Amino acid sequence: MDNRDTFPTSYKLVPASEIRQRLKRAQTALSEAGCSGILILQNVDRYYFTGTLQDGILWIPDTGTPIFWVRRSLERAQLESPLADIRPQPTDFSALKNELRAAVSSSAADIGMELDVVPVRLLTRFQKLLPDNCTIFDASQLIRNLRARKSAYEIDCIKKAAAIMDDIMSYAATIIIEGISEIELMAELEHQARRLGHLGIVRMRGFNNELFFGHALTGPESARRGYLDAPTNGLGLSPAFSQGAGHSKIRYGVPISIDFMVNYEGYLADMTRMFAIGEPPAEIVNIHEKLLALNRELVLMLKPGSQCGAIYAKAMAVAADFGFGDCFLGHGPDQVAFVGHGVGLEVDEFPFIASNNNMVLAANMVVALEPKLTFPPGHKTLATMPILTATAVTTETTYVITRDSALPLTLTPEKIKIIKR
Repeated sequence: MDNRDTFPTSYKLVPASEIRQRLKRAQTALSEAGCSGILILQNVDRYYFTGTLQDGILWIPDTGTPIFWVRRSLERAQLESPLADIRPQPTDFSALKNELRAAVSSSAADIGMELDVVPVRLLTRFQKLLPDNCTIFDASQLIRNLRARKSAYEIDCIKKAAAIMDDIMSYAATIIIEGISEIELMAELEHQARRLGHLGIVRMRGFNNELFFGHALTGPESARRGYLDAPTNGLGLSPAFSQGAGHSKIRYGVPISIDFMVNYEGYLADMTRMFAIGEPPAEIVNIHEKLLALNRELVLMLKPGSQCGAIYAKAMAVAADFGFGDCFLGHGPDQVAFVGHGVGLEVDEFPFIASNNNMVLAANMVVALEPKLTFPPGHKTLATMPILTATAVTTETTYVITRDSALPLTLTPEKIKIIKR
């Protein structure tokens, strides 16, 4: 019986051919690097290579059959993953040591681990488990480079996430009314997203970075900076989660920025659009048009062979030419050093369109471009707009890199959506 017959049709397993291809590419990369193999511990990387989130240790040798030791649930891992060798993970230290040493060749010298995310305590444990002659190296770059270029299956998942995102933005235009708070708006959008298929989690790899569904921001709090490594932050509801929607009320003519992510079958799409009830100040519309012009210049550079750092430098130069370099990607010491990021199973994947990043774009990478502005209180730009003491002006679209250009996956029109009630 096909394992898929044990689950409802809505519970979709990763195709076996997809997992086989990923493992083949990993083994090719290991052989080219002259490495013996990699041990995968992080849940998202483990899902990428096995098709299941079940807890355990995955060993991918440079040649031969990978081994997946499962701590829990072995039965579910065997149902969800197409891997041929799935075993129970020994709970006894000595037994686990013997199994690992039997699997890892005595001649193996370099064993990779995800040292960007694996805690030191776990690293120390594995140094004791592996053969004494093994040297552990950081395989995170190798793994993230593999994951940066998406398969047709992955791009299709991101397209479906993007389609849900477009539905969410259309829905937002029907429920935004004067007087509701940011958090009331965000709660409605979150509810609708779950109804449409959002898995309800946004995964980030970066240490201490975290998100919920995204941000709905309006008024002065939309320009408030914070701990999140992102161009916008918001006040949030508490110092315990000081980002995103708060209790600011939506008012007539005041811009609203909705930055939202949708997770479809593990894969994310990311988009930001602006709304307003009635016409916002003309100067805001003008600034937003300039921001979209800047974005168009960056999109022309989103093609194979372009260096990420050069795209970022172009963004900074155009922002300065338009006269808002001091508020681009944040303001003051809180400005961030990237204008775009890869998306996939995590929202902070390679490539980063970031300062001094020499990584080169390639076909089938997926990138979210987010040139954004935050004008703080007292900024000269706001002097003629008494309705605004501070504000954010934003846009963000997810693109897939093709053979010679980039195509948008999130298709909601980029101009400020004017809502007339």
